[in-house]
Amino acid sequence: MTIDKTEIVRRHVAAVTQMLVGNRTLQPGAMIIAGEMAGIEGRLALARLAETSGKDIVFLGFADSAEGYGLTNISIVAARDGICHGQTDCRLYLSKTGARAVILPQPHVRGLFRLSPNELLHIDRKPADVEDGVARATARLAKLVERGVQLDGRAVINTYPLAA
Repeated sequence: MTIDKTEIVRRHVAAVTQMLVGNRTLQPGAMIIAGEMAGIEGRLALARLAETSGKDIVFLGFADSAEGYGLTNISIVAARDGICHGQTDCRLYLSKTGARAVILPQPHVRGLFRLSPNELLHIDRKPADVEDGVARATARLAKLVERGVQLDGRAVINTYPLAA
């Protein structure tokens, strides 16, 4: 991954963290991670990480596309009672009045997910204005990525090089 790509990922992680936790501090039970990972091997690696770390994971997937390098997928993984639950192809949703975004799974999946500072919580309802909320979240994410976000100790972002 090049320095430019690393900066794109870093800005997105900071922006998504801001959107999901707001002015709260991310706690040890949850983590937001990002990188290039595809296919079943990637999903299995996320499941193993959730299980071994005991943390709920929000994973931001990045890849090259026609528009350039950027965020292509949001996945969540949480291990509960020996079962690893995962959702891929999620989207951020922001209500008209909401200060914090939530994570919408694919349309056929019940409910939505809120990242409390320490874990992912399933909320058994979907908003009525899904497409408008996704558009609001997409616009806000773009603004935060462009201007940059200072998390001021509410979360720590570590950058690790790819293994050779």
